[in-house]
Amino acid sequence: MRFTNMNWTIKTGLSLLLLVVVLPCRLASAQVDLTGEWSPRVYNEAMDIGDYTGIPLNEAGRLRAESWHPEQLDLPENLCRPHPIDIGLRVSVSQLRITTELDNETRRPIGLRLHVAWQEPEQVIYMDGRPQPSANAPHKWSGFSTGRWERNTLVYTTDHLKEAYLTRTGVPKSDRATVTTRVHRYGNILTFIFIINDPAYLTEPYIRESSWVYDPTQVIPPFPCEITPDGTIIPAGKVPSFLPGKNDILNDFAIEYGIPPESALGRAETTYPEYIKKMKTMKVAPRATTEHYKRIQ
Repeated sequence: MRFTNMNWTIKTGLSLLLLVVVLPCRLASAQVDLTGEWSPRVYNEAMDIGDYTGIPLNEAGRLRAESWHPEQLDLPENLCRPHPIDIGLRVSVSQLRITTELDNETRRPIGLRLHVAWQEPEQVIYMDGRPQPSANAPHKWSGFSTGRWERNTLVYTTDHLKEAYLTRTGVPKSDRATVTTRVHRYGNILTFIFIINDPAYLTEPYIRESSWVYDPTQVIPPFPCEITPDGTIIPAGKVPSFLPGKNDILNDFAIEYGIPPESALGRAETTYPEYIKKMKTMKVAPRATTEHYKRIQ
């Protein structure tokens, strides 16, 4: 009888030990499988000069946005400049591949790796509890991301991002910005919600959303890019820009769509429904154009 009780005690102890070891691993593992090939269902927005609608810009951000010139895209240093990862996931071509990231030595899962088609940016989302890098650590286009599961939603925060843009027409994002991303899979639909905080250029969080459809047959081709010599497109030594108050195409977007020019230039109040009442009291410029500058890529 004593041996029977002893065996039962040993088995119970081993079972409890196994639970202690295995349960945290299961809690840390994915609640939903996000890996695979994902085809974008993205509305290619934010391509219009002067369209800052819905962006809670402060004055510094607005001034920088208004000084941006479309010919800056043709400078040699910008021809192959990658999008920061939060924009790379929101603009075409944004075919997405998600794989499990493994530790080089133990080969145990430590997170997820995202690979995007345009300019081939990659982002690793660490989920192994590693500490944040130093504030003086180098900033990257993909930043540094740590994630966790909130039930069936992956939530990860990205910092240590390089200075870049919120849109592809010059609305700036500083290197102090942080991006909180919420990823949810519903069947074969994958949805990303981006919550961007930037104390340098925004007065409130800027929130965007993009979706993908599961496509196991998708093939992401390489993205070669070649930089042309200085002076090939833009004269050497010239950096196109607009001086304050000298942007002569800034209001073309608002004029074409028949909205007050001031309402298209951002600020937090323009993001709320109550602003529609104020717009009705504002002047609309006569429609003198049916075309405005719009990026084609």
